[in-house]
Amino acid sequence: MDRTIWHHIRHFKSNIGETTPFSFNGRDVCLFNVSAINGAQPAGRPDHAVIVEKETNRELAHILDGHYFIYAYVANGKCFCYGSKVGYNGTWAADTIDMTVSNDLIHWSEPTPIFHYPHGHLFNTAIAFDGKRYVMLFETNDKRFIPFTFRFLESTDLVHWTLLEKPIYGDKKYVGGPSLYYFPEDGYFYVTYVNQFKNEETRAWNYDTCIARSKNLIDWEEGSRPILFPDYNHRPFPRKHPDVYEINASDAEFIEKDGKVTVFYCGGNQQGIADNACAEYDAPLLQLFHLFFKR
Repeated sequence: MDRTIWHHIRHFKSNIGETTPFSFNGRDVCLFNVSAINGAQPAGRPDHAVIVEKETNRELAHILDGHYFIYAYVANGKCFCYGSKVGYNGTWAADTIDMTVSNDLIHWSEPTPIFHYPHGHLFNTAIAFDGKRYVMLFETNDKRFIPFTFRFLESTDLVHWTLLEKPIYGDKKYVGGPSLYYFPEDGYFYVTYVNQFKNEETRAWNYDTCIARSKNLIDWEEGSRPILFPDYNHRPFPRKHPDVYEINASDAEFIEKDGKVTVFYCGGNQQGIADNACAEYDAPLLQLFHLFFKR
């Protein structure tokens, strides 16, 4: 972590998966993915997500049994959650995204399919609104591209989605763990993603989080440096794995409140041993993103 940018760095929840922080009707909450694959629960129980109130750490909902890569998006007074329908079968092999919706974070609609992809499996998703339409980014291991290439859907109601054929990102390099934001102030979509690189000392693969931006989802400008990188002195799960040190800072999600940014991300070793972490930046999110682009 670059401590000239980030402060109040905190690690928590060993072996809980991808996280979405969001606010709903004035309440700050987090959605956590939970899976038996990484040892967060007993084998044989279905993957799912829990929604937790940040102030009290109280669990508000347990949703989407049999799904993973679950992501939350708030609009029009509702919380929309999307997840890949996988279950627990030793893999995360899914070709369909399901959706559930709530007005209160307690009661949820029955999951309904909103997108099927016949060319490969589906993984993480992210959504942004550009003032006219919602854009959903999804990861795929479509064999026509390098895993986990990003493709895009659009919708006017968050329920009915259409695949955009031309916009593709990461088809020539490793990417993953996306977040997606749009800012009308400068007209850019910003995507953050997991970047794979060789550690100069160990020659092993390590993972940081980089950033790119685009005005049309087709032509992309790369950021000048990583936005997050591993803390090589940190042990993500010392009680059970005292010899494992962090080589990964991935799956970042950013939330702005009162003019400050908090990022939630996954540490660990990208091999099933992980923890969650968060850090703060004392300015708005667009100002943070501008730090990584030349002016």
